[in-house]
Order: sequence, then structure tokens, then C-alpha cells
Amino acid sequence: MRKNSITLSIIAFFLTAFNTLSEAQCDITAVAYPMTVCAGDQVILTSSGSCGYLMNNHFNNNSIGSGWSSTAANPVFNNPCGPGPNGPYLWVGTTASSQRTLTTNNYDVSVGGCTLKWDMRYGRVQGQGPCEDPDAANEGVHMQYSTNNGSTWTDFPGPNIEPSGPNSINGPFFTSTYGSGGYWQPYSSQTQQNNSSLYYWHTYKCTVPPVASTTSTKFRWAQLANSSQGWDAWGIDEVGITCPNPLTHVQWSTGDTVFNPGQITLAPRPNNLGYDTCFIVHIWDTLNLNGAYDTVCIHVLPIPTADFTADTNICEYDSTLLHFIGSADSSAVFTWSLNGQNTYNRGSLDTLLPTGIYSTQLTINQGGCMATSAITTIHVNPKPLLSFSSDKFEGCAPLTPTFTNYSIPTNSTFTWNFGNGDTLINNSPTYTYNDAGTYTVTLSGITQQSCIDTLVLYNLIHVYPNPTANFLITPSVTNVDNPTVQFTDMSSNNVSSWYWNFGNGDSSTTQNPNYTYAADGKNYTVWLYVKTDKGCIDSTSLIVRIIVDKIEVPNVITPNGDGVNDVFTIKNIEAVESSTVLIFDRWGKKIFESHNYKNDWDGGNAADGTYFYVIKYSSFLKSYEKSGTLTILH
Repeated sequence: MRKNSITLSIIAFFLTAFNTLSEAQCDITAVAYPMTVCAGDQVILTSSGSCGYLMNNHFNNNSIGSGWSSTAANPVFNNPCGPGPNGPYLWVGTTASSQRTLTTNNYDVSVGGCTLKWDMRYGRVQGQGPCEDPDAANEGVHMQYSTNNGSTWTDFPGPNIEPSGPNSINGPFFTSTYGSGGYWQPYSSQTQQNNSSLYYWHTYKCTVPPVASTTSTKFRWAQLANSSQGWDAWGIDEVGITCPNPLTHVQWSTGDTVFNPGQITLAPRPNNLGYDTCFIVHIWDTLNLNGAYDTVCIHVLPIPTADFTADTNICEYDSTLLHFIGSADSSAVFTWSLNGQNTYNRGSLDTLLPTGIYSTQLTINQGGCMATSAITTIHVNPKPLLSFSSDKFEGCAPLTPTFTNYSIPTNSTFTWNFGNGDTLINNSPTYTYNDAGTYTVTLSGITQQSCIDTLVLYNLIHVYPNPTANFLITPSVTNVDNPTVQFTDMSSNNVSSWYWNFGNGDSSTTQNPNYTYAADGKNYTVWLYVKTDKGCIDSTSLIVRIIVDKIEVPNVITPNGDGVNDVFTIKNIEAVESSTVLIFDRWGKKIFESHNYKNDWDGGNAADGTYFYVIKYSSFLKSYEKSGTLTILH
């Protein structure tokens, strides 16, 4: 739960006779974080101080102060990069310098266990200027010591630990775990810097190692590599060097006897009313019994609750109800945040959302106390994006278009309505329209998240009726004496063109043609092809018969084996439907009979002489009988 910062008057209680560090040689600073809380929250009480200061420099008089042997870094004290921990701070990088080092005097730290404690930050602006960021691996600040008056320098031993705590830009600045070590390597990217405590004011504390605990040890802050003036800036503040005094005592008004009591819970008051509470810390030793005091006060506010319910899996632009179920008084200001976009709406919120994943949070400001709900993730799923086409939009029945579905997501379930009452669940169906008409095609899609949409393409498919080919032949059977035939078109359904194939290679495009066949006694299959103005076709066929119904009978045959006139050959006899040939001698005796005669009688054993024949035959039209005499001459 986050709380707004409310400025309070810090009530300090100091004993008048012991109100200066110069007299007491003790210094103590009490810190509470946060200083404004909601009832039931915790604050962290910490303090820092000592009764054994070798250096205690705050730069609050806009100068380097005492205790330094060299300030080659050429620092400034005008706070060029925003507020610092306590008034002016020392800043390096805005001015030219031969080397960027800050070196202390020699100090006697031979007692052991002495510490250096200071606040520090790196510049965080990417681009030349007073706050430009150290971003190369070798552009960080070293914490070093020298036991030979600065001839050689050694980094404090590691591990190199970055401080931890809230990364604040404008304060208050609070460090829960001090930075330590001898070098803090910068980060190269803006994102890394924004998330690193090195680039915000934090407290560092290093214990002087035994090898450096001599009667004459110097310390320095050193940036051993940088680009140039206006680049790779950094700063320090609240620098203190202390050595332990085993007879130093700390006493908090809570009864704690340590510098950092830790977390203190500030319980709600009856009726959840706000209140103020203060904590006092006292430090002293055997030489300075009155020591030093500091006081820190906390303002405790009543707390609202920011609970709400929501449908967390919906479809785009469906109604989204964020239903407030928490508690807040009439002064509370509601801020609904959807992916960082704020809407100020008291109570519940009903909204329409496009596709996306929304981190939804409610913040309530009630009299300066902020209650923030847990983040509720709302998945607003897309409706299917429907699109399709057809390889055929018009044609003759039966028309079989294939519909190509371009819709996404492709794993949706797609239902087609073909406009004639037929439906089909398919991705890209092929469908046959058997009946003529104009059809509206509808595609419906439902995603795996149950989001539905529909696409209607009106009058998309035009199916044209086919013609029905039909014709009459007058006459359909005729003989070789009259081989002319009349063709009469009987087709229906908007025929606009005709094509006749008469079965012998000849053709016509006349609607009702006459045609004269060769007198050859053949059958002909006649085809009629018809077409509408939409290109729809049909065809049908009938047979025309040109029959032979006349025969020619010879009156002499000479079956002597010379290959000429050896057999009784009746012209056209094989073209008739049926025939019977009878041969009689002059006494009326039948000497030959044949049905469906094949022109193959050579007289047999008949002697030369005159014979009588009777020929009965039938054509498609009628039956005939013919008789006569036949002379056989061998």
C-alpha cells in the first residue's frame, strides 16, 4: 500500500545544555520511513551517529569543508541534479578537473573497526550535461585507502554490494541495506540505470580493513576513467568517518537500545481516526553523558480498501464492469487504471475495451492515504476478423463455388450459411447450388475464447437457369426420294443461340433449319446445342433416318465362275428392314428361299433356263412384294 507524503513539522527535542556537536562530540540522526502511513502499517526506525567522529562533513555551507588533503575533482555544491539527502551536496563532473579524486587527510584508525559512511549517487541522464550518466564499466567510483601518504592506493575489499531501498528522485531518501565494497560498476543501458540503486541517493558504509587500520591512513573517492567535462557525473553527501567507542550507548523512546530498531507497527485508533506519534533517540558515552538527541514523528491516517471484482476474460467492445466492493468515505477519490490510462470515476466503472491485456488497478486517495488494489488482469479477446472470397460469383446451375476463408484466427470455428437454408461448419467449403437464384452468403466465426462475429455478403452468388434443349424432326424418317428434313426448335428457358450438327459434318446456327441429306439410305444422329445470354448450355440429339425402299432385280445371271454376274444380286436388298427371296422353276417348284437375303445365290444346281422369283421386303415406311423372271445361263 502506497502513501502520499504529507509535510509535517518535525518536533525536535534537544536538551539546551547539550545542543551542539562541538560540545558533545556526539551526533545522532533519526530516520523513519515512511513518515506518513495508513493505520496498521509499519515504519522502519533507523538512526546513524557516533560519539567518535574523525570527520563529519555535510557540505551545507556550500564548500568542501575540513578534513580533506586534496579535491582534484573540482566539485560544485549547487545541487545541479535535483535535491539531495540534506541541503547542498558535493557534485563531480560539471567542471574541468585534472583527475576526479577526493582525498582525506591522514587519520589514526589504528583502533580498528572504524567505518566510512556517506551518501552517493551516479548521474542518470544519457546525454552531455551536468548529470550525464557513467555508463562504461570503468567509469564508476572507487572507495580506496592509502597507508603510505597517497603513494599507492587500494580498493576497499569486496564483495561490492549495491545499496537497496526505494529508488527516489525527490526524496525522502531511504536505504534499507547499505552499499559496501570498493567499486560499484556502472550500467550501460537506460533501463538498467533506471532500476539500479547506484543512480539514486543511497547510503554506503565501509569498514576499514585491518591492513588499512594504521595511525596514518588516507581515504579517497576516485573516478579513474571518464569521458571529459560534462560527462560521467557523480556526487556524495553526509560524509562521516568514525571509530568505535565501546562505551557508546543508544536509547530509543520505544525502549530499544540499538541504532536500528527496525519495523514498528502503528496500530489503528478507535473508529479508524488519524493521529500523530513521535520517536526520540539519544546517544551518549562516558565522556559525554548528555550526548545528542533527535526526534522523528509519524502521521498515521485512516485507511480505505480498494477491492473490486471484474470479468477477466471477455470479448472486445463487450461491456466490462469493474464493480467496487471496498470501503471509502465520501471524500475519497477513485482512480481506475487500465494499462496506465487513468479514469476518474467514483464507485464502479462500466467501460468498453478494445482487444488487449489490461492490467487493471483501483487506487483510492482518502484524505491523502492511498489504498491500491491488487492488479487484476483482464483479457479482452479479439472477435474473429472475418474475410472470404469465392472462385465463382456467377454461373449456370449447378454452380459449385469454392469459398476461400481468409479469416483469423484460423483455429476459430466457422459456420457458413449459403443463403438457401443450407449451413455447414467448415473452414473453406466447396458447395453446389443446384437451383437458379441469387444467394446471400453469411460467414460466422467463433474463437476459442468464445468471441463471435458475423460477415454477410449480400447477393454474392448468382446462379443462372440452364436452357432445356428440345426439337422436332419432320419427318424423322424419309426415303431417298425425299431426303429433305425440317428441324423445329422446341427449347425453353431464354435460349439465345442455336447450333445444329446434322451428323454428317454439316451444321447450322439457324433456329429452325431445313436440311437435305444425300440419298444414301443412312441414319444420322442430329445434335442441337442451345445457349442462353448468360452462357448456359444444354444439348440433345435425335436420329434422322433416310431409308431405301426400292430394289432393282436383274433378269439374267451367268454363274460360270468368271467373277462377272455370277450371283443373283438385288440392288438395295441389304438396306431394307427385312426381306424374303423365293425362286421357282417353271413348274412352280421352289428351288431357293432366303430370309434377309445377302446377295449370295449363284443359281446352285439349277440348269440353264427361265425361273420365277418372288421378293417380299419391308422398309420403315411400308411392305412391298415384287416378282419376275430370272434367266440362268452357265
